Amino acid sequence: MSVSKWIAAVTAVVALLTLASLGAKPAAKKLLNLWVTRARLATRSEAPVFSKLAASQLGYAPSMKKQFSAPRRFESFRVVRERDGSVAFEGAAPAREVRTDVLGEIGTVWIGDFSPLTAPGRYRIVADNGLSSYPFDVGVGVFDAAVRAVQRWFYYQRAFTAIDAAHAEGPWTHPSDEDKAPPGVRKGWHDAGDLSVYNVSLSTGLFWLLEAISDFHPTADDTNIPESGNGMPDLLDETRWGLEWLLSVQDPSGGFRNSSCEEIYGPYGTNTPDQAAPYKNGEVGTLATARAVGNLAYASTLYRPHDAGLADRFLQAAVRGYGYLKAHWTENTDGPTCPALRADGQVDVGRHARMFAAAGMLLATGQPHFRADFEESFEELLYDPSYHHLNGFAAQLYLKAAAGDPERKRKLLERMRGLAAWARQDGDKHPFEWATRYHWGSVGAGFTRSGSYNVKACLADPAANAADCDQALANVHYALGRNSLHLSYVSGLPGVARGHIWAFHHWLATLRATPHDFPGMVAGGPNSAPEPNDISKPHGRPIPVWGYFGDPAFPRDASTPLDACYTDNDSWSANEVSVDWQGSTLYSLYFAQWMAREHLTRAAGHQSNDVRSARDGQGHVRR
Repeated sequence: MSVSKWIAAVTAVVALLTLASLGAKPAAKKLLNLWVTRARLATRSEAPVFSKLAASQLGYAPSMKKQFSAPRRFESFRVVRERDGSVAFEGAAPAREVRTDVLGEIGTVWIGDFSPLTAPGRYRIVADNGLSSYPFDVGVGVFDAAVRAVQRWFYYQRAFTAIDAAHAEGPWTHPSDEDKAPPGVRKGWHDAGDLSVYNVSLSTGLFWLLEAISDFHPTADDTNIPESGNGMPDLLDETRWGLEWLLSVQDPSGGFRNSSCEEIYGPYGTNTPDQAAPYKNGEVGTLATARAVGNLAYASTLYRPHDAGLADRFLQAAVRGYGYLKAHWTENTDGPTCPALRADGQVDVGRHARMFAAAGMLLATGQPHFRADFEESFEELLYDPSYHHLNGFAAQLYLKAAAGDPERKRKLLERMRGLAAWARQDGDKHPFEWATRYHWGSVGAGFTRSGSYNVKACLADPAANAADCDQALANVHYALGRNSLHLSYVSGLPGVARGHIWAFHHWLATLRATPHDFPGMVAGGPNSAPEPNDISKPHGRPIPVWGYFGDPAFPRDASTPLDACYTDNDSWSANEVSVDWQGSTLYSLYFAQWMAREHLTRAAGHQSNDVRSARDGQGHVRR
């Protein structure tokens, strides 16, 4: 059954359910519930876990390491041209094999390498074990569409404005919700599938946008957002939308509010931004203030070449915010409004936040007392950074600061090299070379990890740190299809045979557009511990709700392999978007684009061991 026919059928059944609720007996309701479930089962199109050769569905730049994963041993494989089936490359035995416990009954995975294939084109891999891959492209511009789509996600998520037909590039529009904002509050991005704007997640997303500006200097001014063509790169325009929200929620005390909160939601499928209840102002606190200060100070350094007046506004707001922070230096306050992600009273979270604020101010001003404040709150880098644990982000700002202490910088770099090595080790042990943790938001967590450590090492010295370049790209390839579900976790990308098409999202659930998701939405990803109440509600009105548990189209239980703990439906445990991981994904895609366009060849004489073995007899290119 097609999706459109299924929606029509379900709509009819929901109407019957509504009538039944007015007086039908429980048995009638149960029968209708069963009908909806069976109709849902008829839409199931999910293939068995790891039933094909796993490779990126978007593709690879010519100079990149190119590998695939197979669930069964092979002795040879071919890369064939999609247009006519002709052979472009022949490979022999696997480059290596990996033992794993994340794929259920599949305990060993075999890795093939076709890195010598550099000719642009569209291909698929065919192995002698009877399996093949989805098609993919090889070319210099292979990541361009993904960068554009993931960046445009922020436009669709803009708060307190209309999403209009001229810029939506599809049916994903809504009127302005400006009148719902608290007095004086403007701009910002809806956090995720809900409609609130949170300082905690917005700040993390902002950091990664600023990092992309700093590290990759994007110039595109033509991505079809309202500001396109104004002479400023569109990424700076979009980032400004988030920064302006921070400015609008700064209190006269200098502190920053933690949210613009939507506390009241109707049933799933009835909520749009323009019809929502009025938003509520969050409270001023030290945690929100410290995060805002760090980002605004950082932004002031990046916007100065483009708009000195705007850069001054950012820095002045940061200075006032830091004054509030110093007056409340020992507090770790976070207000109760919209309690999601709240960390009130958590001392370690406060220390991380103050590190971040001090590092941003040191970078922006060079004043030595910020260096002392950084040391006073210092927390060693032990793990990946996150929206609560900002010390990894603080370290990045400190390393950029000319006034930073050289010895502290040396120690930070040494620690970051160790964390990059840890990520590489985890990638080597993973069947798809993915370095992440299988928790909520795993796709973005992987990009945060490799973006914080491996990308930085690669940018510092691509030749000496080639293994870090490869690890960061392996995380990109995983998200774009080299995984056990053979799924691009980014929606709507051209050329992708199987991308995710659904997401938990109040506005889109109400809109009922076709396709459901706008392009560029990054899914949360496999989650080892989905929430127990993330359940399906076939009786939901006005639409059924299909959660992680109880969806016949995506049966999941305790026996589901770890890498397959994802459902392409209304699950918020595995399939909700977030400004948090949207930012880290965009940064990593900019890195992949840079590797493809700017760093076209490795240093003379460098080859990875896998590529060298391929060229020593395991494979050859057919011209």
